[in-house]
Amino acid sequence: MTMRTHLRAAFVLLIGVLLGALRDLLFINLNYQIDHVRRATSTSYAHSRFRSLVNGWTLGDLLLLKWLLAGFFILCMWALCMLLLRNASTFRLARPISLIFLAIALLAALLSGLAHWFPVEEAAVNLLHAIQYPVLLVVVQLAILLLPGTRAERP
Repeated sequence: MTMRTHLRAAFVLLIGVLLGALRDLLFINLNYQIDHVRRATSTSYAHSRFRSLVNGWTLGDLLLLKWLLAGFFILCMWALCMLLLRNASTFRLARPISLIFLAIALLAALLSGLAHWFPVEEAAVNLLHAIQYPVLLVVVQLAILLLPGTRAERP
């Protein structure tokens, strides 16, 4: 692999980390605002700029935003994984990685549904976090570097 390939991979990983930080900032404030609206408290601990953006939003609006943002960050991390594969000139892992993202999302949805009867909500949340943060990006990059046949040799 060339230096240029390594730099592109590092750039994709950096974008993933920055998106993870942005996701964290948004969701911390969103969860504070959801708690404030749900419990009808006098004070919201969300940042004042965030509060001004969602001022007057209902609980349903905030929860919809939360799910839309979760979907957005999942798609971003999947797309970044595909960019890592393209950068390495290998698409052998594209289908398995896509299926892993889908399987994790479906398992999280199943566990979320089962949380009404069993204490599995935390597992569902952790699974969703795994595909919204750059966790799988790092795994994909390691697979590209370590697994035989996943790296294209360039002159």
